[in-house]
Order: sequence, then structure tokens, then C-alpha cells
Amino acid sequence: MQKVVYEVTKENAFLIAKMLLKEARQEEVLQEEQYLTIEELGKLIGYKKTSIYGLVQKNKIPYHKKGKLFFLKSEILEWLKAGKKISSREIEKKANEYLLNQIL
Repeated sequence: MQKVVYEVTKENAFLIAKMLLKEARQEEVLQEEQYLTIEELGKLIGYKKTSIYGLVQKNKIPYHKKGKLFFLKSEILEWLKAGKKISSREIEKKANEYLLNQIL
């Protein structure tokens, strides 16, 4: 059996790491741009189908309908982020920053 030996230099290691990072980012984008069924969405966000149907009926969740309901993963993630509530610590920090800017 023949052995193949490669010399790993800093440059080669850097290029390999850069390629792997780029590939991981592309995979992440592809995963976010996938359409989910109502069942898949339920598993993702932990809601029952009936709750999701209720959100759709009230237009409170982004959805697409082509015969049946589909949900774009990237839109759902944005929707979840938009519902973030600010903690009291974050409110205090923003208030302090505002006061400091007013003094200066």
C-alpha cells in the first residue's frame, strides 16, 4: 500500500479553514431558505398545529399558501427575533447610555 504525505503549512491550513467556513456559511443560508410544512414548523418552534393555524388565520405569522401552507424558515426566524422582549437590565443599560449622551 502506498502512503501519501502532505505538508501542511500555515498558508495551507488557513486556506482549508477558510474554505470550510465558507462552505458552512453556504449550508446555513441554504437551510434558512428552505420551506417548512406545518408539522416541521411545529417541531421547530414547539407549537401544536392548531396553534399555528390560529396564528395563520389572524395573520400573525408569515406564511405562504400554494394549495397547502408552507413557511419559509428565514422568515420564521426573523418573526421569532422580532418578538424578543427587552430585559430590565437592557432597559437600564439603554437609559444610562441615553443619559450619558444627554450630558455630553
